[in-house]
Amino acid sequence: MRPPEKGVKERWHSASLVPFTTGQLQQLIDFSLIQERDLADRGRWLSAQLTRNGIFTTEYDPQTHLPKSFSASDGSYAAKLLQAYRILGGTPENDFMLRSTDQPVFLTRGKNIDTSTTATDPTAGYSDMLSNGRRVRGSQRFDRDVGVQVTKLKSWQLEAIKRKREHLEFKIKRALDYSDQLQREIDVIDVLLDETQGRQVRDVIRGIKLTSLRTGAHNIVEDLIDIFGLNIGRIQDFTNPADFEEEKSEALR
Repeated sequence: MRPPEKGVKERWHSASLVPFTTGQLQQLIDFSLIQERDLADRGRWLSAQLTRNGIFTTEYDPQTHLPKSFSASDGSYAAKLLQAYRILGGTPENDFMLRSTDQPVFLTRGKNIDTSTTATDPTAGYSDMLSNGRRVRGSQRFDRDVGVQVTKLKSWQLEAIKRKREHLEFKIKRALDYSDQLQREIDVIDVLLDETQGRQVRDVIRGIKLTSLRTGAHNIVEDLIDIFGLNIGRIQDFTNPADFEEEKSEALR
């Protein structure tokens, strides 16, 4: 869908939850109907773009919930990045801290608090273990002397680490994010094009009109001329020019 021309965003930005005029609403409806014509073509383009970028698939170990296979669709840009990463010695399943949307990371439940007078387990009622097998690092202690020695090992190969690992990791994560974004937009368009769900653009517009006509609706101000919402919230009758001048003078006082 093409972005609105300059000025459209400003006219519609406030026309969502706060009061807006019928002029603002009609501008949005007219633009939405124009955009509707591009939905099918937009969906096909997004699908082709998703195929080129790659669809990521992650399999998890049912016992440990850790990734055991991390891949992308064959021949895609993401698959080539993963192949290059593996050739350079990386293991995405172990190196990446990535999760699919159906496998969120959460803090696991700790042991129940023992309220008896003989309780000796200091870890009861506390957990620092995440569902992906990692621990919350804030409670760990660090040894400065060991850190200094590790820095000596890394300092002479920082550029190689960045070139062979970090740059590729960044590209793979960016491809994963892009894949998710494409899929979300495809899902939205599929719903808008599905005639069986009653959620097409014209159905949404019809719902807005019906909702605005219900008793007690106060969001829409009857004013087809005011497409910027300039007169919203003023109590005077601006059909009288004198009232308009009086309002301006009060605002400048």
